[in-house]
Amino acid sequence: MTLNQLSYYAEIVQQSSFTKAAEKLFVSQSTLSKSIRTLETEFETELIDRSAKEFQLTKEGKLFYDYAVNLLEYYHLQTQELYQRIHGGSGALSLGLPPTAGTIYFFSQIYKFQQKYPQVELRITEMTSKSVKELVGAGKLDLGVVIEPFADEAFFSRKVYASEAVLVVSKQHPLAGKRVVNATELKEERFLMVTPDYMYYDLVLDFCKAAGFVPKVAFESSQWDLLLEMVAADQGVTILPKPIVDKCYNARVHQARLKNPEFPWALTLIYRKDKFITEPMQHFLSLCDETRPT
Repeated sequence: MTLNQLSYYAEIVQQSSFTKAAEKLFVSQSTLSKSIRTLETEFETELIDRSAKEFQLTKEGKLFYDYAVNLLEYYHLQTQELYQRIHGGSGALSLGLPPTAGTIYFFSQIYKFQQKYPQVELRITEMTSKSVKELVGAGKLDLGVVIEPFADEAFFSRKVYASEAVLVVSKQHPLAGKRVVNATELKEERFLMVTPDYMYYDLVLDFCKAAGFVPKVAFESSQWDLLLEMVAADQGVTILPKPIVDKCYNARVHQARLKNPEFPWALTLIYRKDKFITEPMQHFLSLCDETRPT
């Protein structure tokens, strides 16, 4: 049994197809078939049920798949650790970053990291929090930034920045004279929202639900600045993280704190529990720990 054979088998199972696995691995189907036959001969059992109309594993095949995945992950983790020990603190760090997270907090952490560890190649990919979680989970990113609340047993999480979300209205809006607004007062308002591909979209819906109503969504956009421009023009109201409003539009709109319920908002770094923590990852986490909220 070889690592190649285990990799071939795992890919065939994940694709549920010899054809698709062969295309992804850039090998012939006959190579894959021969590899599986060799494994079945070695272990004296059938791994794939060839009598089934659709792709299906035997009971033994399912056990072998779990074994193959665990062994391959262990091999990759140990290889990473060996590389780190050989090369010390050099290497690369891949970070998934929602666009506004950089503007609000991570711009300074990125600068500090590059100044302190110039030998590390820092790869930053901008995307929504939902995509960040998917790519960190798939092992394509070392670290990712998401927003609270976040709970998933497969990840470690570290809250690195805490604030709140606030109601944003135009200077002419009837609520512009209030510093604190009860959430129930927003029941009839026209909401300007970020698009559903943002994790934040779900947070706003949950907030409104907790207040006892479904928001009347008048417009959606992936551009935070467009939403704020529309609010400034009195075309609706929005709820956004306070740091965004403070940084970009504080003088042009009115913001009010929310109560019943309140709306806490925070940025959190996540990484897989089963992933080897490289030195670049440790360095970046340590930098963020220096300003971590208590």
